[in-house]
Amino acid sequence: MSRSSRTAPIEKFQFPAAATHWHGSDFTKSLGCQKCFHHDVCGGLQVEAAIFDCLTYCRCTDKTTCDNVCPRNPGHQVARTSEVKGFDFRNVPAAALVVAPDLPLVVPMIFHSYSRSRPPLTKTVALSLYEMFDKKTGTIRFANRRALLDHFKLADDTVIILSGTQEDFQIERWWNLANREQVTRDLIDLGVSMVTTPNYSLFGDVPRLDNLFNMKRIALVWSEIQREGMPCAIHLNARTDKDFQRWVEFLRDHPEITHVAFEFGTGAGAPNRIGWHVDHLNNLVREVSRPFHLVMRGGGGELRALRSAFSGITLIDTSPFLKTQQRQRLVMTGNGLKSVSAPSPKGAPLDDLLDENVAVSRVAVERNTTQ
Repeated sequence: MSRSSRTAPIEKFQFPAAATHWHGSDFTKSLGCQKCFHHDVCGGLQVEAAIFDCLTYCRCTDKTTCDNVCPRNPGHQVARTSEVKGFDFRNVPAAALVVAPDLPLVVPMIFHSYSRSRPPLTKTVALSLYEMFDKKTGTIRFANRRALLDHFKLADDTVIILSGTQEDFQIERWWNLANREQVTRDLIDLGVSMVTTPNYSLFGDVPRLDNLFNMKRIALVWSEIQREGMPCAIHLNARTDKDFQRWVEFLRDHPEITHVAFEFGTGAGAPNRIGWHVDHLNNLVREVSRPFHLVMRGGGGELRALRSAFSGITLIDTSPFLKTQQRQRLVMTGNGLKSVSAPSPKGAPLDDLLDENVAVSRVAVERNTTQ
């Protein structure tokens, strides 16, 4: 789930020095983890901070109002555990192999069509999964592909990828849909080519059952989407070495998975933590020993470190669109990209600036990958 955000905080305190709560194999396993009932699936915590077990992270003033999956709110824990049929991956249904589209190295993210008058020149775009359905009714927002293309001002032959990466309150909307399978079928009818699963969060300062619940949800959502015939890239969110090892085992058990996803834009992208995730992703491919295509959000600086392990990489790039909306032009420099002011008359369309920013960003990413 997620820590309190939309209402007044319910935590008694926040932990300082977040890096001391990152898992590392060089640290001693917490004493309270040794005989924990969930040790086999969790693996235990090894962190620099002095914690007895993961319940150290339970610090709510009123545990009945907390939405973390935690043994100190047993009713909520039982309900959530039952909801996903336990935390073990072995009961996640298999899906058929679905051929995914050929994806370029860089795919620009398009958030809306404001201040635009025509389709962008790029042939492949990414849209938000959560813009596809009504947040109140849970039904698909577009009657047909034409309506979808017109809404975002896209060309008829545009290849559309839906990105599941978003803030926590947004990604919960997918899980709360009454009929996710029907929505997936509707997306297929709209001509969507691929979806990446919601990136349910694995916070580093919550009880581990919350992490295990979110990992299981990622696996279940992948299964649901791909069983409907939609190519789906599964997000490999992980907090510990054991989490990555569980993904290795899951991928071995599901040879129908050809595409995986990862989001470096938030915690995983911290300068002194990103290398840990990159090393684990590279090792995962070696251990599973079959080709995978990686779909990334953020982390463009790690493309060179990842390219040798993966058969293909696609970076969903948000920068060109966001810079365009801010009336900023991306410019190549000796050290990479910088943005400069690009004011426009009031009401003037931004299509040319968007195309320019997409092209410049693509060149920068290509150089960063090959140099």
